[in-house]
Amino acid sequence: MAKYTRTIHSPYMQWAKSNFHARYNLANSGLMNYKLSQLPVNISDLELTGSHHYGYEPLLYEIGDKYKVKPENIFTTLGTSFANYMVLSILFEPDAEILIEDPTYELIISAAEYVGYKVKRFNRRFEDGFQIDISSIKKEISSKTKLIVLTNLHNPSSVYTNPDTLLQIGEIAKSVGAYVCVDEVYLDSAFNLMPQSSFHLDDNFIVTSSLTKVYGISGIRCGYVFAEPLLIKKMWHLNDLFYVKHVYAAEQLAVIAFKNLDKITAWSKDILNKNHLILDQFLQRREELETVAPGFGTTLFIRSKMIDGDSLSEILLKQYETAITPGRFFGMPQFFRIGLGCEPADFAEGLKRVEQAIIKMS
Repeated sequence: MAKYTRTIHSPYMQWAKSNFHARYNLANSGLMNYKLSQLPVNISDLELTGSHHYGYEPLLYEIGDKYKVKPENIFTTLGTSFANYMVLSILFEPDAEILIEDPTYELIISAAEYVGYKVKRFNRRFEDGFQIDISSIKKEISSKTKLIVLTNLHNPSSVYTNPDTLLQIGEIAKSVGAYVCVDEVYLDSAFNLMPQSSFHLDDNFIVTSSLTKVYGISGIRCGYVFAEPLLIKKMWHLNDLFYVKHVYAAEQLAVIAFKNLDKITAWSKDILNKNHLILDQFLQRREELETVAPGFGTTLFIRSKMIDGDSLSEILLKQYETAITPGRFFGMPQFFRIGLGCEPADFAEGLKRVEQAIIKMS
């Protein structure tokens, strides 16, 4: 029997799926689940089957209306991670290079390596407030670069990248015929900034996002990509290899969610505002912790002067029924990521337990 030796996996996802059962889950980067009972929907409003082969038109309309994007520029799929994978796949060529921010979400790197890219990195240093180092991009770009990838808001720090910086990145990419892919799944949590999608900046920008992180609607897997029509058509055709079409009832629920997004946004904003205040008070008490705090977003990346993130995570899981995300999944083991999307009472209790563990380990 032939031996199959290639290992294909995401270390972060394996860890996350094993530890998100914690009573106080501060590892989740998105909002707690928005309940179906909170949406104005009856079972009689849904159907099991309908016409939606290359996009469900009512959903394309709702997405387009929110982001001011034409239907021919929208591809819908199963969440942001799969959206990212589709973008990586349609742009891949043999010997292609990809530039990915550092630190970033581990799954983007694993997906790029699986597709076959040579992965190169550009800097977002803590000492620079996790802002993008443009000179680092210029240093790493080459004629083989097909794609520059970043998150905005930044995962894990929630730092916002402004349009001027993005335009500079777009120009650098255009100089070698490359695209810029911006994962904007957290962008809507910068509520007061009301930022516009970077898709509108130039014709070499591609955007991925979903309803999952900011709106707490993960179960229907409503992800989407914005790109030029030719690339969108390629994604629809590549998608034929994986599944015929999305779950019809899930797309109907996504339409209902978009029609009620103002209400869902108010719910999300209330939770995050309360939890940011709780987190600020916690950080003021712990002088051994350092962070870049933008004041918005669903996550915060924190550095400890004394304890590595894995050790803290391990004791929290074993002794305090609490989960945080170790910084090693972002290549920075002295850090840990806190998610702010749970009930404020649970968030406060979870931080209390984090504080107890830090005191015990100091």
